[in-house]
Amino acid sequence: MVHWCLFSTLSVQTYIYYDGAATDRLLTKSLVYAVYVMECIQTGFVSYDAFTIFAFGFGDLQSLTAVHFHWLTIPIMSAFVSCISQLFYAYRIFLLSGRRKFAPSIIGFVSLTSAAAAISTGVLAHKAGDASKLSTLGPSLSIGFWCGGAALCDILIASFMTHYLAKHDTGFRHTQRLISKLIRVTVETGTLTAVGALLDLILFFAFPFQEVYMSVALWLPKLYANAMIMVINARLKIVYSNGDGHVTTRSGVRFRGLTASPETVVDTRLLQSRANIPLDVTIRKDPSVYSDTMEMKKMASAFHNDSF
Repeated sequence: MVHWCLFSTLSVQTYIYYDGAATDRLLTKSLVYAVYVMECIQTGFVSYDAFTIFAFGFGDLQSLTAVHFHWLTIPIMSAFVSCISQLFYAYRIFLLSGRRKFAPSIIGFVSLTSAAAAISTGVLAHKAGDASKLSTLGPSLSIGFWCGGAALCDILIASFMTHYLAKHDTGFRHTQRLISKLIRVTVETGTLTAVGALLDLILFFAFPFQEVYMSVALWLPKLYANAMIMVINARLKIVYSNGDGHVTTRSGVRFRGLTASPETVVDTRLLQSRANIPLDVTIRKDPSVYSDTMEMKKMASAFHNDSF
């Protein structure tokens, strides 16, 4: 259930990105859509395994501990999604820091080490064929490096992002509010993914030769994918009508046949009564937030001399 709920959230996040970030670079779009496609494939495999275990294998105890496609859907796909997400953050930190390589290098090394350990875990699980056999020394070390490295990398990302974003004092209230929002979202998502990885690691060692840790491991890739796209979508502004029939926006509201200019308040009841036109609320990218690569390059170069 948690897995499907997170997949639903990811689908909504991806649609919000598709609807509001049409001007993003091809690389950013490719990363977002590649992660979503990968998560769709993973959801299909997980659903097939669940049906195999609880429907076809009903009453078969060996089916409960069999690896099935878990060797692929949990460690290997999780490694790809988390590594893409963490390297994406590392590149953002590289731009924010004025192209300094220290922080991104540490994040990249830890992320790649964790991904390699996750792939090794998947290979060992495939060879074992039984999830209860993964508590031996070799798989335990791989799982320890995988989950421990992922948690450490998430903590490093949250720390470095907060440090570099907090150093920017633009003097403009609106921009500072957006920076504070980005800091909050980064810390929240980084903490959430780190807690998920640590919880998976704790359950694995606390309940050896059991599959309790699978309850977390199954939705860990979805957590990373949601966290990455959520941070990207932090620059988007959803504009909608409130209860008194007014729409307030700083980036413009597009109606079918009518357009409200920026910084205007529109009485939607008046529009509907006069023109009988249904409102079409859109999602637009806030131009003052530096989420895309070119925006962050301009921002980093503008503040490099003063802040770094």
